[in-house]
Amino acid sequence: MSSTASTASSLVRTGAKAGVAFASSVAMGGLMALLLGGGVFFFYLSRLSGPGMPAGAHAGGAGAILALLFSPSLLVGMLLLAFVPIYLMLGVARGRSRAIQQVVAGHGEALSQRLTDAIAGRIEAMPRTKGALEKVSEAVSADAISQQLAPVLGQGRAVRGMVKFAVNRLPLADLMAQWQQGRATEAAVEPGAPDPALRALLGQRIDQTLKQAATPSRTPLYVAMAAQAALLAVGLWLTR
Repeated sequence: MSSTASTASSLVRTGAKAGVAFASSVAMGGLMALLLGGGVFFFYLSRLSGPGMPAGAHAGGAGAILALLFSPSLLVGMLLLAFVPIYLMLGVARGRSRAIQQVVAGHGEALSQRLTDAIAGRIEAMPRTKGALEKVSEAVSADAISQQLAPVLGQGRAVRGMVKFAVNRLPLADLMAQWQQGRATEAAVEPGAPDPALRALLGQRIDQTLKQAATPSRTPLYVAMAAQAALLAVGLWLTR
C-alpha cells in the first residue's frame, strides 16, 4: 500500500513538473509571437506606410486600395503576420514535448514496462484463429490502454497523454507481422500464456518511441525564424 501511495505521489509531482514545463514553453511561444511575429510585422507595416508604399497608393481613394491589394509588398506583409500564430503553435508543440520529456525522465522505464505488459496481455488473450490478430488495433487502442493503466499510473493529464502518444505511434500491423514470422521458427506458446518474444518486441519499440518523444527538436523554430528573416528581406527590398 505504501509503495502504491509513493508511486502515486511521485506521479503527481511528475505531472506538476510537466505542467510547469508546458506552461513555460507556451508562455515563451506567446512572447515570441508578440516580439518576433508582431514586432517584425509592425516594423514592416511602418515601411509600407512610408516611402516604400506602392506608387499608386499615394493617390488615395479606390486607386490606393487597389494598388495595395495587388501589390507584392502587401502580400509579404500578410505572410509576415502569419508568423504570429506560427510562433504560438510552435510554443504549444514545444510545451508538449517538454511535458513528455518530464514524464519519460521520471517514469520512462516503469511506463515502458507497464505499457508492454498491458498491450502484450491484450494480444495474448486474443484467440489465435485465422484473421483474429488482424483486428489487434481494435483491442489495443490508446483509450483502452489508458483506462486499463489508470489505477496504476493515475489520472494525470501528462501521463495519460504520454500513454496515448506511445500507443498511437506503435506500428501494430508491422509488429504483428514480425511477431508471427518469428513464431514460425520458435516453440509454440499456449494461448493466454505470456509470450517472451512478443514482450521483447513490444518493449523494444516502446522504448524507442519514448526516447524519441523525450528529445524535443528546435529545428521547426529555426526553420520558422529563417523563413521569416528571408521574407522580411524580400519585403525590405520591395519597399526600398
